[in-house]
Amino acid sequence: NLARKELAWLRRGAPARTSKPRYRIEAAEALIKNVPAPRDNVELMSFATKRLGKKVIELEDATVTTPPPEARVLVDDLTWRLAPGERIGLVGVNGSGKTTLLRTLAGEYPLAAGKRIEGRTVEIGWLRQELEDLDGERRLLDAVEDVATRVEIGGKELTASQLAERLGFSAKRQRTPIRDLSGGERRRLQLTRVLMAEPNVLLLDEPTNDLDIDTLQELESLLDGWAGTLVVISHDRYLIERICDSTWALFGDGKLTNLPGGIQQYLDRRRELIAAPAAPAAPSSASPGQDAASGTASGAASSPGLSAQEDRELKKELNALERKMQKLSAKVDTLTAKLADAAMPADGNIDTALLADLDRELQGVRSEHDDCEMRWLEVAEMREEGHV
Repeated sequence: NLARKELAWLRRGAPARTSKPRYRIEAAEALIKNVPAPRDNVELMSFATKRLGKKVIELEDATVTTPPPEARVLVDDLTWRLAPGERIGLVGVNGSGKTTLLRTLAGEYPLAAGKRIEGRTVEIGWLRQELEDLDGERRLLDAVEDVATRVEIGGKELTASQLAERLGFSAKRQRTPIRDLSGGERRRLQLTRVLMAEPNVLLLDEPTNDLDIDTLQELESLLDGWAGTLVVISHDRYLIERICDSTWALFGDGKLTNLPGGIQQYLDRRRELIAAPAAPAAPSSASPGQDAASGTASGAASSPGLSAQEDRELKKELNALERKMQKLSAKVDTLTAKLADAAMPADGNIDTALLADLDRELQGVRSEHDDCEMRWLEVAEMREEGHV
């Protein structure tokens, strides 16, 4: 899993880019030596077709609006047919209508116009952002087994306890009453229950919220071998690139736009929109997929060259960011080791408050590292474009 992520990271941006941080390249090269085989999309799609038939969920001439009295149009005149085994990443800024569109696909939000068609064999599993209202007196494992005792994912059969353990619940924690679970644990329990139902259409709204890195990797592995139609909303670029085969975006223009270039194309389009917010959109009768492709081509503009002073400033910032990322990486390793020691103390008495403090600090350092990495990529791209 780590090798795939590192490989995706190395391939991001311009193919000819050589200005990656050297320490990151060396770490990635060490991992890439044993990259696991990619999922077999043909086999998964064939299996999904057997489970679903030819028709999954279709929206025809659909208009989706916010609830009245505002009734703001989010998507207008949309025809969208989900295929068996299709794996879709849905992206957009907050408020663009992603969750509402997902609710529409689930059949729990009415269309303002048009119609929704659902295949006869469709069984929807929907991970909502809202937490389920479960009986607080029941044990975690009981709540999972209420759905099913066994499930098949990726050709492997798992018991309820095994799936719960893969999603971060130890055997001891599985005996905990639901009332004693944290918000993040209840979210993971909700995800476990959704997967235990063995749906053939999976709708996931921000599934990585409140997941630590190990649980996130297990989720990616589970979804990688999951046979069915998948639509996932996430701000986690790595997750979208790993488990989805196509990316669709809501830009606030009333359209659902297909992005053949994936997340990078989405980020490029967002930068264009921010740079020229008042620029009128060119009229087009193209389909969403064609719109995305033409948008990238027409939006590409040559960047003005950098002055020597500007180039020096950008290079200086890159070097500073590299040093900071190295320090943060070392801090992550230190905190991870401390967390492991705290989870298995020599005297057997676990300090839960210390665990919580270390986990919060670790998440904060990881978030800061991710922010630095995103800024590093932006600055590196500015230098490259300035040298064109």
